[in-house]
Amino acid sequence: NKYDMAKALERLSGVIDIRKERYSQTSEFDIQLRKSWDDKMKNGHFRYHLDKVETKIIPGSLKYVAQLNVKRATERRPPQNITIVNQPFDSKVFNFTKVKEDEIIFRLENSDNDGQQKCNGHTDSKNEKRNIVMVNVSPLEYGHILICPDIDASKPQLLDEYALKLAINCQLLSKHKGFRLGFNSLCAFASVNHQHVHAYYLEQEIFAEKCPVQHLKGPVYELDVIPCKGFVFQLFGTTVDQLTKDVIKMTEYLQSNEVAHNVFMTRGTAFGDNSKEDTIRIYVFPRAKFIGVKEEAAFNVAVVELAGHLPIKVEKLYEDLTEELISDTVREAALPEEEYKNIKDNILKLYLS
Repeated sequence: NKYDMAKALERLSGVIDIRKERYSQTSEFDIQLRKSWDDKMKNGHFRYHLDKVETKIIPGSLKYVAQLNVKRATERRPPQNITIVNQPFDSKVFNFTKVKEDEIIFRLENSDNDGQQKCNGHTDSKNEKRNIVMVNVSPLEYGHILICPDIDASKPQLLDEYALKLAINCQLLSKHKGFRLGFNSLCAFASVNHQHVHAYYLEQEIFAEKCPVQHLKGPVYELDVIPCKGFVFQLFGTTVDQLTKDVIKMTEYLQSNEVAHNVFMTRGTAFGDNSKEDTIRIYVFPRAKFIGVKEEAAFNVAVVELAGHLPIKVEKLYEDLTEELISDTVREAALPEEEYKNIKDNILKLYLS
């Protein structure tokens, strides 16, 4: 199936002005995605069901959303052997061109009025890019999908303009305020070295939606309410094209300098005003490299955890979880203060004002 993004965005022009959206609303995009996802769950195309996922809010200032999801840890595909952020794509190991056809939900397209494919603004009907949306067979929450931009290009797991703009447009196509997207670089808990972005629905509010941020320079803000600090951008006051360029300027620096990073996208309030304007917030977290899996931890610190959503893999640790214990685990992902400051200083030089 094909999903025409350009036509859908035109029909759903009200989605662009997301100030008026309500948490419970859904769009054509949401309806198609959720129906297909439900059908594939019903027909056994996942490794487990989500009927036994328990959820609680951790007391404290950040109100982390913790969910006990043991099967996510025990029944998921084993992660690939990844040792560097810039590890090349390897066609001999698993990649997303090898998934079963039954796992694919639909294909995202940008087309003009005569139906021809448009790639980055140029009509190209002969060399069509396949943007594939597929289920994550080991879901962490309802509707968990993988967005694979230009899947046949065989790109390693890195974020470029094409992939990020596709992700932002998916966020705009959804009217559901709980639709979240995330990217893990290599050495930041990406388990497959093939370009992809995670997306899923989370009904509970997380701190990334409204938490205060500090302005640094130009479009760049900083999040410092958790031990692993990060940078933040917003769609409010700019365009999708400019937001994409601003974020990629930062992630390309991190990628080229072998700095592991996580990128999280959610709807939330405009910076400095929690009462009026809603926008899209994009968080970029430079973090310590991690190779392997920390079995004794309650959770691994990947993209959703840094935003306030904690899929917990050990029942006993779920029962005993506190905000202090969460902070201790998140702190392990943080870069040394001097290294973070050096990265911050170098990144800010990339922005003119």
